[in-house]
Amino acid sequence: MAARMGTFFLVIVAVLLLATPAQAHGGAAVTINSDGRGSVWITAQWQDGHPINEPTQVTMAARTDAGAAVPPATLHQTGDERGTQTYTGTLDPGAWRISIDLGAPVNGHCQALIPVAPSSATPQPTEVACLIPATAAQSAAATDGAAASLTPLWITLAALAVAGAAFATYRFRRRPRGETPAG
Repeated sequence: MAARMGTFFLVIVAVLLLATPAQAHGGAAVTINSDGRGSVWITAQWQDGHPINEPTQVTMAARTDAGAAVPPATLHQTGDERGTQTYTGTLDPGAWRISIDLGAPVNGHCQALIPVAPSSATPQPTEVACLIPATAAQSAAATDGAAASLTPLWITLAALAVAGAAFATYRFRRRPRGETPAG
């Protein structure tokens, strides 16, 4: 019985040590979106398809060829399944060069040319996708986060090991003297 439990715990430990970090998503796919009327937002997903809903500093800057500019603004996360972050203002009519800078854990940059139609014209919704490769810093952060997320599992395994040892000790001491264990 004790040998079987020992083998079981060794297999569990080996599986946990050989597993890849769950949070290692790879690079990111970021899309700059506009409704053609001045609203701008991004959607951001890891390349494995999971939305980027981790707290991420995203800054947008916008400028027209005519020289109009919008001061850099922080986008606001919605926490939805697409990893959406929105610009709370609206852009005036014209052709805007949008630059998006994403902080950790993404650490990337994306640009797009966004047309904004005057109120009398038909708007042209726009989507511009950017691929942001994974960085060494992302991999290190994913590994650190994965190790931290295993803490409850390690505590549970330790508690099970102590309980198993206590049970084995109890069974061993309850056996009448002279009786050999079946096995």
